[in-house]
Amino acid sequence: MRFVCPDGEEQYRRVLDERPVLEEGHELAWFDGRPADAADWERRLAGAEGVASMWGLPSGVLTASPSIRVVSFAGSGAGSYVDLAEARRLGVTVCNVPSYGANAVAEHAFALAFAVARSIPQGDRLVRSRDWRPGQTAGLELRGRRLGVVGAGPVGMRAIELGRALGLDVVAWTRSPSAERSAALGVPFVGLEELFATADVVTLHLAHVPGTEGIVDRRLLALLRPHAILVNTARSQLVDEAALVELLAAGAFRGAGIDAFAQEPLPAAHPLLAAERVVLTPHVAFNTPEAATELIQAVVANLLAFAAGAPQNTVC
Repeated sequence: MRFVCPDGEEQYRRVLDERPVLEEGHELAWFDGRPADAADWERRLAGAEGVASMWGLPSGVLTASPSIRVVSFAGSGAGSYVDLAEARRLGVTVCNVPSYGANAVAEHAFALAFAVARSIPQGDRLVRSRDWRPGQTAGLELRGRRLGVVGAGPVGMRAIELGRALGLDVVAWTRSPSAERSAALGVPFVGLEELFATADVVTLHLAHVPGTEGIVDRRLLALLRPHAILVNTARSQLVDEAALVELLAAGAFRGAGIDAFAQEPLPAAHPLLAAERVVLTPHVAFNTPEAATELIQAVVANLLAFAAGAPQNTVC
């Protein structure tokens, strides 16, 4: 089959250059950067039977490219980036990568938690200003404190492992709790209210689906204790951002570490940019060489499985 990546990035292309995964009888044409317009999409996808999509396909692209039989999207939320109704109408199979970079995201979550707990950005600014004295910032030790992990998928599971290794008392919440899962993970499942009211660090590892939209609302945020830290390396849509900004400004809890935003990049006037109690990173929790390798190999594996007549990770 002829596969095409119409919207690639150099880091992923390098992975395939270094570790080829295509089988004999298949080819992959690669384009760096998103197509400029509809005509460019059509040109890049001409003759393609399979698409490795890194950032998604605009509506109409599949209709304009009738040779396409399968799309493998580089992420879990294919429905937000590929017109699934169009794909169904045309009989195009859409696959996703349900899990990758679990360790990368979990480690980044802890990096943010430690940065907030030990006031790392403030300390860095003080040192660079050369106007600092011992004792200007006070840190918070995490060992022995409670970690609340919201979501027990692959990333949440790794966060639980890291939390236990660091000596934290770990509890978790999941949409599908069971005694068997609790025993396998070695942590108790608790209600969201109890988790937010008792945890010293709350870290979010949920997918954005209709059932999780705005799940961390003002009511839950208000339960956080004055020294508590909220970390979000998942999706911005999980959190009531206006309530988060308001409660942070009021000093309701210690701070937050955030890697995902409703608007990216953040607008210049966004209140989070002026929030003293927040550590921000530019949606990079997943971005490591190891995770990039895992992701692009999974994308290509989906295409090869379809070509072999055994589609996997299908969304539609």
